[in-house]
Amino acid sequence: MEIINVLKISTLSHFMSDDELALLVDSYEMISYSSGSVIFSEGDISEKMFILVSGMVEITQHMGVGERELKILNIGECFGEMGLITGETRSASALAKTDVQTLALSHEKFNNLLDNHPKFSKSFLKLLVERIKHSEQTSNNYILDAYHTVLLSLSNLAEARDNETGSHLFRVREYCKKLAQELSIQGYFQDTITPLFIENIYIVSPIHDIGKVAIADNILLKPGKLDEDEFSIMKKHAKYGGDILNKLMEEIDFPTFKMAYNVANHHHERFDGSGYPDGLKGNDIPLEARIMTVSDVFDALLTKRVYKPAFDQETVKKIVQEENGRLFDPIIAGILLDQFDEFIAIYEKYAD
Repeated sequence: MEIINVLKISTLSHFMSDDELALLVDSYEMISYSSGSVIFSEGDISEKMFILVSGMVEITQHMGVGERELKILNIGECFGEMGLITGETRSASALAKTDVQTLALSHEKFNNLLDNHPKFSKSFLKLLVERIKHSEQTSNNYILDAYHTVLLSLSNLAEARDNETGSHLFRVREYCKKLAQELSIQGYFQDTITPLFIENIYIVSPIHDIGKVAIADNILLKPGKLDEDEFSIMKKHAKYGGDILNKLMEEIDFPTFKMAYNVANHHHERFDGSGYPDGLKGNDIPLEARIMTVSDVFDALLTKRVYKPAFDQETVKKIVQEENGRLFDPIIAGILLDQFDEFIAIYEKYAD
């Protein structure tokens, strides 16, 4: 069977078009195993993931008193992918119960597809969500770690095309987490900020600029300040990001995407109602977006961009104070100002 035909029936890529699948073909190789062969063992270093083309594969896990059968795989199912995304050793073994043919993807090529092919990243997210829904609770953390990593890879798709660096993503998620934690400690927004809220905003905050994938290079990469028309186009990235996440929500039923949508679509709203894309005001702006706005702008002020220099700390503090209640939710910005040195420490820890 040709590789592209295998990909058409794979749980990972069956919904892709022929043109999209053609971009993936060269990354895979066919590998055969005879009946009784161990494809990989629990505890092995994860070097490949596989798609079952023909034959029968059994997935087992050591339970202390013997092996427990976890699953008999169907044709087209993926296996061995979790270790690639988490960087951990194999958590189960795979045994060829009959002569088996597989499609294999190396760790290096897997990472390349994850970082450079949005459709592959999206399909992997769908696979992980299904695993999360159907896995035992004891293994959920392992799968969630993989899900978080793929979501960050989606964020990097936008960041890689921008003049900003990947460190920006790491900084803003740390700011968002700290702001949410401090809001909770000080008793603000108690109906909204739960431990799960704090965990989720840390996960989804890097995806805030995903809409930039739809902005043309001549605008996104312009080595200078945008003119009025160019800025009008650039502003559309928030709406584009919302559209991307809204489409994901339609295709993948997973609650984290609602927060991701709010962060992407509304992080350029202003507390006074003069922002975009929807002109929301005050508490009508989702809390996660208001937290994101403070985090994103704070980091931008400190960082050199093609259109501005990096501002010194006193200038940054003054701008945040001036925009308190206009651009920023005054409660959230107040926490940043009260603990300004701690947020500066985060910036310096993850400096470019």
